[in-house]
Amino acid sequence: MRWAKAQLGKPQAILQWLYNWFTADRKASYGLAVMRMASGALILGWLLVNIPVASKIWGPGSAYLEPYRSVLGYKWPLDILRDAGMSFFVVWYVVAILLAFAFMIGWKTRFITPLLFVFYTAINAQNTPISDGGNYFIRIMLIYLIFADLSQRWSVDSWLRKRKGKKRREFEFATILHNVALCLVVAQLCIVYFEAGMYKIQGALWQDGTAMYYPISSEAYGIFPWLSELITWNTWAVVLITYFTVIIQVAFPFMLFNKISRRIALLAVLGMHIGIAVVMGLPFFSGIMASADAVLVSSATWLTVQAWLLGCWRKVFGKRRNTEVMQRSEESEHDDQEASKVPVSL
Repeated sequence: MRWAKAQLGKPQAILQWLYNWFTADRKASYGLAVMRMASGALILGWLLVNIPVASKIWGPGSAYLEPYRSVLGYKWPLDILRDAGMSFFVVWYVVAILLAFAFMIGWKTRFITPLLFVFYTAINAQNTPISDGGNYFIRIMLIYLIFADLSQRWSVDSWLRKRKGKKRREFEFATILHNVALCLVVAQLCIVYFEAGMYKIQGALWQDGTAMYYPISSEAYGIFPWLSELITWNTWAVVLITYFTVIIQVAFPFMLFNKISRRIALLAVLGMHIGIAVVMGLPFFSGIMASADAVLVSSATWLTVQAWLLGCWRKVFGKRRNTEVMQRSEESEHDDQEASKVPVSL
């Protein structure tokens, strides 16, 4: 009876804790800023790199995909480019580039984020067969990020507020939406990793440890043949990579509940994404996934990284500035000495 009475207040305490967590402050402000900058840079780079072929892949040149697009069922405004002419497509593409840049630097993100989602998704909807997991994943993330405060840290908006000396009003409802969006980002990450790991477990090649041999040695993925040969030359290396991929994906959601295991999980998936980007030639996919992982890194860690980068900046450019000052002083002293040697004439 005593134990039962002691537990009566637990549900209320849990509800109070949840309320405080969602309303007290906006969580992961630095991690979301890193995600914004990294994913924005990747989207911007993706759009810029594909400029030479954009009209053929997503513009009027992609009209042969019309039967396939009608099956997908994209509705307005995501299907706005289906019957668009060349001029309209070019304007749309240029605006998408500008939106990606504004998103990356953190300018008016409350308005830019939903616009970027529409413009970027409309381009992808023109030719979904060539999209990879990174394209699909960032489109889902952009929906969640619409409700998050992405310009709280390391953004043009925060810089302008500090410069003007303005303090932004914090509304409780907006704070709740921010934290809900953060939870959705983390939940989506866990679902993607766990589902991918569980799907791999069912395959015979993943069970016997040989699955990673085929994509690594494939010409379609291996952009560095010498590196692929070096990895696949050792059987044990292939087996370890295969099992490591499955284990870390399945265990990822459960490793987030402890501080130490969370750090191990983040380092492990970062190593996995670096391997995918370098060995398999999928930098956009790996970069997008790694940018979302950034929200799980603590603000203290990001502040430490910021301090280290500032130290490196001051060390490099401070030395250069000091060298220039010393050179100028030496030149002025030399000029003074030369001037003192010149005879004065009346």
